[in-house]
Amino acid sequence: MPFRPLAALLAVCLPLAAVAQEKKDDKKKDPSEEVFKPAGAVPKFKITVDPDALKVLKKEPRKYIRCTVDVNGARFEDVGIHMKGAAGSTRDWEDRPALTLNFDKFKSGQKWQGLDKIHLNNSVQDGSVMHEILASEMYRAIGVPTARAAHALVELNGRKVGLYGLKEGYDGSWLERNFPDRDNGNLYDGGFLQDIDAALELDKGKDVKRKDLEAVVKACREGDHNKKYAAVEKLVDVDLFIKLSVVQALSGDWDGYPRNRNNYRVYFPPKDGKAVFIPHGLDQLWQNPGEGIWPGWGGMVAQVILDHPEGKRKAIAVYKDVVEKQFVLDTLHKRVDEWGNRAKDALATVNKDQAKNYENELKGLKERLKQRSEVLKKELPKLK
Repeated sequence: MPFRPLAALLAVCLPLAAVAQEKKDDKKKDPSEEVFKPAGAVPKFKITVDPDALKVLKKEPRKYIRCTVDVNGARFEDVGIHMKGAAGSTRDWEDRPALTLNFDKFKSGQKWQGLDKIHLNNSVQDGSVMHEILASEMYRAIGVPTARAAHALVELNGRKVGLYGLKEGYDGSWLERNFPDRDNGNLYDGGFLQDIDAALELDKGKDVKRKDLEAVVKACREGDHNKKYAAVEKLVDVDLFIKLSVVQALSGDWDGYPRNRNNYRVYFPPKDGKAVFIPHGLDQLWQNPGEGIWPGWGGMVAQVILDHPEGKRKAIAVYKDVVEKQFVLDTLHKRVDEWGNRAKDALATVNKDQAKNYENELKGLKERLKQRSEVLKKELPKLK
């Protein structure tokens, strides 16, 4: 008898607790997560631009104009669109243009799958359309913040263009997912072949006339190498920078910040103010499996950190750890199959010949990964 009131109370409270937990879990769910899994149908983007807007886009490719987007039957009006791409990847509208879609550019709050800004990359320098996906997964697995990537099918005014890489944009939503104090931090776009001493564009944050960047530049020029390293260590998240550099070296990424001062963002989180370098444009990887595993460094921050004995010591330790835990050939091949076979099946619904050629691209990527794995195992023990 004494236990009946308690039992009754528990009978009421436990379901309420379960409901509360369920509501709490629902709040945590991010609809964008489903986009970046190799499951379900590959999203098909049917983009329609009216003739007058198309004339503006062709004249000013980087200017946002309005378009209509249908994604697997879901229709979105007044979506912002502009063309993107740098040397080597720029294509005309009538060809295979790389595109940026901004769902809330002209309609506040409009999103697709929880995403307000995405890129549709033409992947003309990556026939497998897999480099961005594999590298993004590897970066995120070791704690380097970067954009997630997937596949998409694209139609432009009824013309079936084919398989694209889909990538989330570096905007406020991305910062919110990756940095809890995003509202007070500054995010800079590295632009094209520019180091941090250039007039980098401020994408998000407060205009501080690049004083945060200038402080890092000054540290990179501070006396002898030991003084430079000590000064940079106070202003840059060195551990994350080393991880970024290691993945770029092992993947043969010659076009990122550490080697070429290109394809990057820099974010200054308000919590500690230490600069976080973020990789971008991961489309030209694993092209030369036999490339040296310790390349020269072009970015001034890379030179200060990685050419210093302490920085190199840390980098070698990270290199060994990443190769052992992340560059696992069976796992990488499995991911290529999971993502690639899904993309191939989707592409076959558009063009069977393209799907057959794409299958060969996947085989080629798997072979290059195998060759790179052999090089890493052979050369990494020699790295001192």
